Amino acid sequence: MSLESRIEIHTVKKVNLKGGTLIDGFPSGGLTNSIASMCFMNLVLNDLVSVMDSPGFPPISMVYEGIGNFPTRTYANENLKVAFLISELKVDTSIYYYVSRTILRWARENGCELVISEGTVLDEESNGSQEGHAIDSVYGVASTKRARDRIRNTEMIRELPSGAVSGIPALLLNEGIVKKFDVIVLLGKTIQDTSEFGPAASASEAIMRLVPGLSCDTGSLLTKVQTFEQNSRRVRSDRKDSAINLYR
Repeated sequence: MSLESRIEIHTVKKVNLKGGTLIDGFPSGGLTNSIASMCFMNLVLNDLVSVMDSPGFPPISMVYEGIGNFPTRTYANENLKVAFLISELKVDTSIYYYVSRTILRWARENGCELVISEGTVLDEESNGSQEGHAIDSVYGVASTKRARDRIRNTEMIRELPSGAVSGIPALLLNEGIVKKFDVIVLLGKTIQDTSEFGPAASASEAIMRLVPGLSCDTGSLLTKVQTFEQNSRRVRSDRKDSAINLYR
């Protein structure tokens, strides 16, 4: 392993998550999992338990309320037996493999029995509207039969019969297959050239079915979808105004 690929986990607080779940929020190719993880983070009491660092990561510190933070960190709630991996990083695809292995290793070492990651699938049948995102618009893919049964038991998440998953979620699936570890990847339908807040809301609804006790204000995510689409239409009608922030 090259120096650039080496990834370290620094433990801030020891935690017992036996039988629990890690929700992956490391972005790769999209922001759906980051948005979903942050949605739960805002409503669940948790503690910072570890940070992830690597020479291959961009040199950046995230500042919140005047305090610096590692851009990739894990929070946990021991009572709910759930952890959230939060990251604002966009890293080179060459280290995705090492990131995914580190995520799964951390989950196993801390007693988790399930890792949930999220992504998107292009909705080619859509008429261009992103209204009506719901749990039944989410597909699920599992690394084991046991994880697939979890999907089926929700009676709401649709199995992806065929296709492909990419990025870190794909590598988590593959690593889960080899390690016989439960990984579920949720794929929310998205429309080309629209935001990922809608698919993130759908994935968040699905996660609440898979992990009892979690809550997320999906309404706020859908409100951001509407704002995004309104701003997008404004940009298309007046391309001279290039300073509009679509995510404001």
